Amino acid sequence: MKVLFHSLRMTTLTTALMVISTLSLAQQKELDTLKNRFDYYRINFPQEKVYAHLSQNVYLTGETVWFKIYYVDGVLHRPLNTSKVAYIEILDRENRAVAHAKVSLKDGEGNGAIFLPASITSGNYTVRAYTQWMKNFSPEFFFHKTITIINSFRKLESEKVTVSKRFQAQFFPEGGELVYDLKSKVAFQVTNSEGIGIKFSGQILNASNDTIAAISPLKFGIGNFTFTPKSGDTYRAVLTDSSGYTQTVQLPVPKSNGYVMEVKDSTAELVSIRVSSTSPLTESPFLYYIVHARQSISSIGMRVLGPRNTIITVPKKDLGEGISHITIFDSNLHPLCERLYFKRSEKTLKINAKADQSEYGMRRKVTLDISTDGQTNDETRLSVAVIRADSLQGGLEGDIFNYLWLTSDLKGEIESPGYYAGTNGVEADLALDNLMLTHGWRRFNWDDVVGEEKKKPSFIPEYRGHLIHGTVSDANGNPASGVATYLSTPGKNIRLYTARSREKGDVLYEVKDFYGLRKIIVQTNTTQDSTSKIQIHSPFSDTFAKRRVAELTLLPNIANSLLERSVAMQVQDIYYGDEAVPPKITSIDSTSFYSKASETYYLDDYTRFTVMEEVMREYVPGVMVRKRKDGFHFLVLDNVRKTLFQENPLVLLDGVPVFDIDKIMAFDPLRIKKLEVVTNRYFL
Repeated sequence: MKVLFHSLRMTTLTTALMVISTLSLAQQKELDTLKNRFDYYRINFPQEKVYAHLSQNVYLTGETVWFKIYYVDGVLHRPLNTSKVAYIEILDRENRAVAHAKVSLKDGEGNGAIFLPASITSGNYTVRAYTQWMKNFSPEFFFHKTITIINSFRKLESEKVTVSKRFQAQFFPEGGELVYDLKSKVAFQVTNSEGIGIKFSGQILNASNDTIAAISPLKFGIGNFTFTPKSGDTYRAVLTDSSGYTQTVQLPVPKSNGYVMEVKDSTAELVSIRVSSTSPLTESPFLYYIVHARQSISSIGMRVLGPRNTIITVPKKDLGEGISHITIFDSNLHPLCERLYFKRSEKTLKINAKADQSEYGMRRKVTLDISTDGQTNDETRLSVAVIRADSLQGGLEGDIFNYLWLTSDLKGEIESPGYYAGTNGVEADLALDNLMLTHGWRRFNWDDVVGEEKKKPSFIPEYRGHLIHGTVSDANGNPASGVATYLSTPGKNIRLYTARSREKGDVLYEVKDFYGLRKIIVQTNTTQDSTSKIQIHSPFSDTFAKRRVAELTLLPNIANSLLERSVAMQVQDIYYGDEAVPPKITSIDSTSFYSKASETYYLDDYTRFTVMEEVMREYVPGVMVRKRKDGFHFLVLDNVRKTLFQENPLVLLDGVPVFDIDKIMAFDPLRIKKLEVVTNRYFL
C-alpha cells in the first residue's frame, strides 16, 4: 500500500506539471503573437510627424505666409527622407481651404510660402500640414496651428455663432470605463465654447442626491477625483462656473462587470499598474500587457489575474521619453483598458542668438550670431523668423520641442503645451498626469494592430516624387480596368508618364521634377479608346480633425498697428512684386525622359515648307511617310536591325501624345521649332 500510494502521488504530480507546462506554453504563444503582430504593424505602418514653423501668428491679406517644414520619424524624431512631398493648407472654421500648397521635402525639411489673396475674409484659421503616408491615420495627428488673417480692406463682420451651452464638461475614467464596486480615478475637463479651460466648482451626486465628491480643476479646467460606484446607482456632476451659471452633466454609466486600472509612481524608480476586476476571468486567468512609446516597446508580458487584481511594475528607466501607452489585453488579445503615462525628456537644446548691434538704423544690415548647446551631438537645423513685436502680433506659443514630445501624440487641442513640457514641480507633474488621464484609446485602432486580418495602407509614401491619383470609368460611369492612360506636362522639358488602370479603375502616376504651376493633360489612346473618362483626384486630405476655432475679436487699441502693417504690405507689393515670392527651382533635370534623341532637326536651318508632309519627306530621312486608306502613317527606321518598324511610333507634340497621325500632318510646320526622332525600340 505504501508503494502504491507513493506511485499514485508521483503520477498526480507529473500530471499537474504537464498541465502547468501546457498552459505556460499556450500563454507564451499568445504573448509571442501579440509581440509579432505589434512588430508587424510597427514595421508596415511607421509613424511620420510634420512640424511647420510659420513666420508669425497674425497676417494681413496681401502678405505672404513663409514657413519651413520639419519632417521626422515618429519614434526617434530624427529627420526622414522617405516622403518627398508635404501638403500644407489654410482652413477656415468650416474646414474649407482658402489656400494650400505642396512642398518639396529633402533630407527631412522643406520650405515655401503661401500668398494670402484679398478674397480671404478676416477671421481665425487653421494651418495644417501632413504627408500622403500620414493620410493612412487619423487627421487628428496632422500638424495643426491657429493663425489670424485680417483683411484690412474690408470691414469686419461679426460671425453669428449659436452657443447652446455656456461650457462643456467631459469625464474620463482611468483605463476607459467605470465598473460597479471597483475604485476608480476619474479625470474631468471643463472648457468654454472656444475650448479654453475654465475655473469652476462642482459636486458629484448619486441618484439619492448624496454628495460623493467635491471637485475643482487644478490647471486649464482639468482635474480628477476618486470614488467607488455602488451597484445599480447612477451619478451626475453639478458644475458652477465663476459667473454663477450651473450645469448638470451625467457621468458615464458604470458596467456590471469589467476592468479598471490604476497607474501611479510606486517609487522613484518604478511605475505601478494595478488591474482590477469584479470577478476572475472565466476562460483564462491570464492578462497580457504592452507598454510602448511611439511604437517602441518598453515592456511586454503576462500576469495571472488573482482573486480580484494583479499588479505590474515597470522600471522608469525602461520607459521611452515622452508619452507611453499602457494597454491591457485578455487571453483573446482583446484590449480591456488603456492609460497614457508621460516621462519627461532629458534632451535639451538651448539656442543663443546675439546681434552685432543693440540698435539699427533704417535699411541697415543686421548680423546675427546663432549658437546652440545642449545634450546633442547631431547637426542642428534652424529656422529664424523676424517679426515686429506689437499688440497685433501677441505672444508666440508652441515650439517644435513641445509638439514632438507632447502635442503630436495626442488628439484634440492642448491648451498651453509649453507649461507641461517646460515647467517642473509637483503641481506641474500632477497637471501633466491629469492631461494623460483625459486621453487614451486614441492613437491606434487595436483591431488593426493585433487583429488576425493584416491591414493594408490606403496611401503609399511619395518616396521618389509627387504621386498623381486618378480613376478611369467607362461610358456608363463604371470603373474600367486594363485601360492604358497617358499623363503629360506640355512644355520644353518633356515628361510623359503612363499607367494602366487596375481593377477598380485606379491609375497612379509618379511624376518627376514637378515644381511650380504646371498644366497636365491626361488621356487614353484615342484611336483605341475614345469613350473612357479619367478623373484626377485632389491629393489633399478630405478628412478633418475636430477643432474648435475661436471667433475673431479685434481690440480697438490695435488700429494704429493695423494701419502701419497695411501700408507696409502695400508698399512691399508695389515695389517688390514678384521678388517677394519664393525663388524658382533651378536644379530641374531638363533632359527628356527618352534622354538624347537619335536624330534632331532644327527647322530654321532649312528652307521652310508650309505643309507638314513636305517637311517630313524632305528633311527627316529617318521617318518614312505612307498614306493609306485609313490616313497617314509613320514608319521609323530601326538602326539596330537595319529595317523599318511596321507600327506607328509614339508621336509627341510638346510632350503630349498625338495618336492620330493625320492631326500631325495637318499642323502648321511654321509653328514647329525642332523635330526629334528615336530610331530604335524604346520601352516606356
